[in-house]
Amino acid sequence: MPAQEMGHCQPHEHVYIVETPALLTHPELRLTNLAASIEELKLYRIAGGTTLVDANPLATGRDALALQEASLTSGVKIISSTGYHIPVFYRPDHWIWTASEETLTDLFVRELTEGMFLGGCYQWPKYQTSIKAGLVKAMLTEEGVSGRTETLLRAAGQAAVIGKASLMLHTEYGKGALEAIELLRELGLAPDQILICHVDRQANDYRIHEKIADTGVFLEYDTITLFEFHDNEAEIQLLEHMLQRGYEKQLLLSTDPTADRLKSYGGSVGMDYLLTVFLPMLEDHGFSQKLLQTITRENPIRALCKRT
Repeated sequence: MPAQEMGHCQPHEHVYIVETPALLTHPELRLTNLAASIEELKLYRIAGGTTLVDANPLATGRDALALQEASLTSGVKIISSTGYHIPVFYRPDHWIWTASEETLTDLFVRELTEGMFLGGCYQWPKYQTSIKAGLVKAMLTEEGVSGRTETLLRAAGQAAVIGKASLMLHTEYGKGALEAIELLRELGLAPDQILICHVDRQANDYRIHEKIADTGVFLEYDTITLFEFHDNEAEIQLLEHMLQRGYEKQLLLSTDPTADRLKSYGGSVGMDYLLTVFLPMLEDHGFSQKLLQTITRENPIRALCKRT
């Protein structure tokens, strides 16, 4: 789509997940009702949402055909992910742990340039759609860049470079992010192609936020509505601090939802929470409309648009 059509964009959401091994032990991931997911997207659209990123990559319950249907029915533009996710989504014998770096790079590139595969949760994916992924998902555990995680990260990074796409990096409170950013830049990714997730799960020590921002990457603040980590006031204070330091063009906002927080799945918060509650709170704290437009509209364009 043309960049100007992106509108309000939340770059880390979860729309729909088919049955996976992870759902057996993590019921909050059970986003398995497509009709409910479409209703959630409609609420997001009514509130002013235009675009979002579905952050579940290949072989973790992502269903490209279902996401396409959800997008067409709701009117919300969905950018899908290739790449890999946290270990809970995979069985110990899953191919993600054994495939070579070159094989994984090729697979991720094919999803970006040809079309996403269906399945992959149990066996190597075989059926390929014509629906292309729009960015690469990668993750770090608390161990950081080492062992198999480094192999996976290198494959994801190389795929993003070849496919001229951005890379979204799951972190545990930002741990290991600086080392990962250095590796990704060595592979050829520009800083503004890298989105670091979940740094705001801790909103007390601002130093790690500043260190990550100083590399030029995007900081994706997606813990909004995850009140077990902190309340809205702490998130707002973090944003105010980062704005005072001049990082307004590197900030992104999202909700990273689970089933227990989506209205259409019986939750009380909803994917539209940013638009209906949090952004008005920011206005009440003195955030200008121009600044909010930068964070929710202009920054996602620069963070997610395909490189030429």
